[in-house]
Amino acid sequence: MGIGYSLVCKKCGYSRNLFAGCGMMYNEVLREKTEEAKQGKHGQRLKELFEQYPNGCIDAMNNIYYCPECRAVECESSLDFYRPKDAGRGSEDDHFGPDMDEFELVESHAHICRKCGKPMKEVMRLTDSEPVDCPECGEALESGHMLMWD
Repeated sequence: MGIGYSLVCKKCGYSRNLFAGCGMMYNEVLREKTEEAKQGKHGQRLKELFEQYPNGCIDAMNNIYYCPECRAVECESSLDFYRPKDAGRGSEDDHFGPDMDEFELVESHAHICRKCGKPMKEVMRLTDSEPVDCPECGEALESGHMLMWD
């Protein structure tokens, strides 16, 4: 399942489309992000977690993140790391689309702003969360069109 937002600033005209979720591409995205994480492309910490918990998995769902410092808005994979509740469980195929009831969160991935280097926070829903400010002028962005897909 996925959701798309169109953000618009009424003051300066800034606009941005963001698409959270993965829809039917989730397993493919999960395979790609898992391999990248194991190679250290998403930081040393995720690589170490996969070495420590070889049957672990990550959440590859795209989420929206906001930097309160510089007001940057990004859409990135969650990359939170999970391990099986039963340590003996799992095979290579279990990493792709696991039953999350059988896994527990080990560590939430820290998203760092590419623009200013400060921590970003996840925005749950742009329509009913606290306002996200325009990266250009600082006014609150309005969520225009919204779409959902699978």
